[in-house]
Amino acid sequence: MDKVNDFLERFRKIIFKINQNDKKPKNFGTDTLMYQSEIHFIEAMGINEGISTSSMVQKLQITNGAITQIANKLIKKGLMERFKKADNKKVVYYRLTEKGKIAFRNHQEFHSELNEKMVNYVSSLSNDHLNALMGLLKILEQNIPKEHELL
Repeated sequence: MDKVNDFLERFRKIIFKINQNDKKPKNFGTDTLMYQSEIHFIEAMGINEGISTSSMVQKLQITNGAITQIANKLIKKGLMERFKKADNKKVVYYRLTEKGKIAFRNHQEFHSELNEKMVNYVSSLSNDHLNALMGLLKILEQNIPKEHELL
């Protein structure tokens, strides 16, 4: 039972560390600090270069007002720019600046390195061990409330 309690305690500490880490702004290789919501906005834009406001609403599942608010912050920080296409002056589009592209690449690199380490480890597991981990993930998915359920 001590091993189970040790595991659960370590797991709680990791979740706490992730939560604390997400609250701290980071520069992602630039001279500008960004919060988690901002770098994820940049990530969505980096993957979908020249994306419109309405497409961002669908991709990120946040309101048009939230898109505008985050976009304005990132424009002010010099990480992205707003533009309109010559053939459609009504629709607003966004693209990353060079500084935004640096942040995007560094964020992607972080995730790639972490994913590679996890893939290497998980790939080495037996099917029984992998099924045990999948069972744990299923319990977590079923018991961690969605954001809208917290309100």
